[in-house]
Amino acid sequence: MNIKSDTKALDTSQVVIEKITLPSGDIREKVYNKGKFLGKGGFARVYELLCEETGEVFAGKFVPKNLLSKGRARHKLMSEIKIHRTLHNKNIVQFHHYFENDEFVYILLELCPNQSLSDMLRRRKRLLEIEAQCYLAQVLLGLKYLHSHRIIHRDIKLGNIFLSDKMEVKIGDLGLAAKLEYEGERKRTICGTPNYIAPEILEGKQGHSYECDIWSFGVLMYTLLIGRPPFETKDVKTTYRRIKMNLYMFPDNIDISKEAKALITSILVLDFTKRPTIDQIFQNSFFTKNLYPRLMPLSTLVVPPSANYIKQFLTAQGENEKDPIRASSQESQKSREICQSDKKRNHSRDPEKGKTQNSKVTPFLSSYKGTENDGPDIWVTKWLDYSARYGVGYMLSNKSIGAIFNDCTRIILSPVGDVFQYISCTSEGENVSTYNLSTFPQDLHKKVMLLLLFKRQLGPEETQKIDVKSSFHNVKKWSSTAHAVIFRLTSKVIQVCFRDNTELLLSSEKKCVTFVNKVKETCSYPLTSAMDCGNKQLTKRLKYSKEVLTTMLKVQKIN
Repeated sequence: MNIKSDTKALDTSQVVIEKITLPSGDIREKVYNKGKFLGKGGFARVYELLCEETGEVFAGKFVPKNLLSKGRARHKLMSEIKIHRTLHNKNIVQFHHYFENDEFVYILLELCPNQSLSDMLRRRKRLLEIEAQCYLAQVLLGLKYLHSHRIIHRDIKLGNIFLSDKMEVKIGDLGLAAKLEYEGERKRTICGTPNYIAPEILEGKQGHSYECDIWSFGVLMYTLLIGRPPFETKDVKTTYRRIKMNLYMFPDNIDISKEAKALITSILVLDFTKRPTIDQIFQNSFFTKNLYPRLMPLSTLVVPPSANYIKQFLTAQGENEKDPIRASSQESQKSREICQSDKKRNHSRDPEKGKTQNSKVTPFLSSYKGTENDGPDIWVTKWLDYSARYGVGYMLSNKSIGAIFNDCTRIILSPVGDVFQYISCTSEGENVSTYNLSTFPQDLHKKVMLLLLFKRQLGPEETQKIDVKSSFHNVKKWSSTAHAVIFRLTSKVIQVCFRDNTELLLSSEKKCVTFVNKVKETCSYPLTSAMDCGNKQLTKRLKYSKEVLTTMLKVQKIN
């Protein structure tokens, strides 16, 4: 069937007329009434279109032909149409048909009256985990269908995830989609939305495939739960730089489950070969810890679901996971046995090497030995990463033992006596309480038991002089990135421990930066001139540290 069309000027006419040439040569007209404006993107503007003949309502995509004058733009649009018209899945926006005239190409798509997840998040700020589970599971089903047809979407983002009248997820806008000619093919076109684009697309060296959609899915998940994309900055270049460095963190003031954090962390990795598959994501504890609805109620477009509604989906397992600190006596005993059976100390900062084959946690060690006169007086000498369950335990150079828990509270044990401080954050600032190990509130029992566990695992192996005056200095913030672990101490020291065993220690009080290189050589420079010292290893790490600290401070400001 040969299809042609005619239309009046887009800006003034409320009617679109499609002229269809029948096999007999006769012309049949199909009239569409243009309704409200739905949105725009790329070359196109989208309006509601009501077919007078059938009463059907479509989302009509209007693409001006004067913007398709270049062959590449025309080819791109035809490629989108060719791919989209072959897809038939409940979680993909349905393609109906297209027609054109001298001025426009019109694409008629399934109408999603409840707009997109971007519109919802604009109203709601962020979603509850049970809502995210519902929407993300449907996104995964849509992606699985696309990938099974050798199609990479390449633009998964909030604005391209639409909601039907039944609140069913529909993946739309296949303008950047690509079909692989054969399994194993890798595309090399640099495309995507800045906040969601995968690092391998930016690098372009090894090409990209289905894994770039998995990365974007991880960004989508983070954004739904946190309320903003993980790598978002004021300018695109900085955003791209942070994506390439995988530099992001979870805000302290937003409570999300350890399962959610773990899944996001497993997805947002630079090495695309290490990202989980769609099936592995479905099997992740984030999706299996509790039941969740197949579709959300219409009311959740503007308000969160009620507590009673949520309660019906939470299993006993889901209820137990609410406690961010779980340190029962059995768990403490198990950790004690791990400590006693594993006498070796780990000298690598690679988090995977911080575990034995039985997932036993062993301490990481600082490369700095305190040999520099201009170096800091207080720094982290050892630490244990239990962040998947409890938090991080550490020892300072003055032999104090401390911990930062996953609920952002802190505890520090003096190296002399049995006195400890417990620090919690309130709306009015920090609340510091001092207790003795023999008498403390019952609600701190789990955390004190963990502190004592950390003391046994990190305890001093030799007797050294103890600075009593600094006994309650502690780590105020910590962060872990793909390349380093960063500690901010109350002694105004920032310690950056890189995975390659190099280390930076920046002291505000001494106005000095101390650097430990790969062969354990230590040197110090004034902060004001460190970037001009001629040490390339140092300047490279200073630049990286600046990016990380800027992000940390930005998150703190938002908090």
